[in-house]
Amino acid sequence: MRKIFHLMFIPIAATLIATTSLPSASAAQVEDTRPILSVDGTGTSTANPDMATITIGVTTLSEDAATAQKENANTSAAIQNAVQSLGIDAKDIQTSNYSFRPNYQTDSNRQTSIKGYTVNNSITVVVRDLNLVGQVIDTSLNSGANEINSLEFSTQNVQPVRKAAMLNAVKDAEAKAEIIAKGLGRKILGIKSVNESTGNIEVRRFNAATLMMAKDATTPIATGSLSLLSNVHIEFILSE
Repeated sequence: MRKIFHLMFIPIAATLIATTSLPSASAAQVEDTRPILSVDGTGTSTANPDMATITIGVTTLSEDAATAQKENANTSAAIQNAVQSLGIDAKDIQTSNYSFRPNYQTDSNRQTSIKGYTVNNSITVVVRDLNLVGQVIDTSLNSGANEINSLEFSTQNVQPVRKAAMLNAVKDAEAKAEIIAKGLGRKILGIKSVNESTGNIEVRRFNAATLMMAKDATTPIATGSLSLLSNVHIEFILSE
């Protein structure tokens, strides 16, 4: 009998591993040796105030607690109504502080007792028409207020003032750098870094004691102007 042999071929998968050569070390960065000129610049910007905030105080004293509270409430309500009659919106009038406290006294035997009660109500008024500032103060005092705690002028839109101050600070730094570079016989090639520091816009405050004199005369108020200061520190790259 003839035997038949079948040959079976088994495919062998050959895996080719490709190797990629990597650099043994990163290329060293070249140190920048160009000279640096550090300059500080200062810039200011001014704006006319368009808003005033007045804090009005009502303080009442009485031997009876209920009387002190009632008198204060009535006077405070009268002031708010009078201020609103000038055209001030109700949302711009609010109580910023309220206190009720007993007043103590000590007799010859060192015994402490309540002598009476003091009630204080502070009302903050935002005035958006600056022509009304003097009238608000006069009207409040004539309606029973016995304190003008503060008067501040500010502006509602600070961004344009801040932007102008920062631009002026940069221009100041650039002008100084140009002068120094020219004196050194160098040219400004670029900027390495910039640091900026800008404060808040100035708020003009009036002395409260001066404002209290308004009860006997019409109060003249000069709004003046507000200012904002900006500082920059710039490092300029110079030619060698």
